[in-house]
Amino acid sequence: MDNESWLESLEAILVFVVPLLFIIPFYASGFVTQVSGEFIMYTVYFAGSIGLTKYNRRSLAEIGLTRKGLLPSLGNSLLLVLAFALTRFMVADLKLSPHVSLWEIVAFNLFLWALSGLGQEIIFRGLILFSFDRWKGWKVALLVSTILFGLVHVLRYPSILGIVLVGVLGGFWGWIALKTKNIVGTTIAHFLFNFLFNFLFAFLLTS
Repeated sequence: MDNESWLESLEAILVFVVPLLFIIPFYASGFVTQVSGEFIMYTVYFAGSIGLTKYNRRSLAEIGLTRKGLLPSLGNSLLLVLAFALTRFMVADLKLSPHVSLWEIVAFNLFLWALSGLGQEIIFRGLILFSFDRWKGWKVALLVSTILFGLVHVLRYPSILGIVLVGVLGGFWGWIALKTKNIVGTTIAHFLFNFLFNFLFAFLLTS
C-alpha cells in the first residue's frame, strides 16, 4: 500500500510538472500567450487528473469529486471568499470601468477563469492533496499542495505578498477539502473568487 501511495503521489506531481515544462519554452519564445498557455495547461490538468484517477482504479470521490460533504465544503469556502471580497471593497473606491464594451471578451474571460479554477482545484486540492494524504498524511499533503498552488501563480501575482496571500487562500481551501473530503465546494468558491478578483474588480470595476 505504501508503494502504491508513493507511486500515485509521484504520478500526481508529474501531472502538474509535465504540462508546465512543456508550456514554459513556448511562452518564453512568444509562441503562446499567457492566456492561451493557461488554457492549455488547465485543460490538461483536468483531463490528466481524471484520467490518472481512473487508471489507478480509484473513484472520483477519492479526489473529492462527490456530493458527500458538499454543503460544509461550499459554505466554509464561500465564507472565506466573502471575507476577502468585503476587505477589497472596504480598502478601494470602486466604480464601473468606462472601457467595457466588447462582451465577447467578457464571455471569454468568464470561461477562462472558470476553467482555471476547475483545473487548479482538481490538480492541487484533488489529485495532489489526496494522494499525498494517503502516502504521508494530511500535514505533508497540505504543505505540498499549498506550495505548488502558490508557485503556479507567480506570473499572475508577481510579488511576495501576492504569492503569500494566494498560498494562504489555497491552504485554507486545502484544509476544507481534507476535512470534508470534497472539492466541489472549493471549486465553486474558486470560480467566485476568480470572477470577483481577477475579472470583476480588475476588468469591470476600477479604483
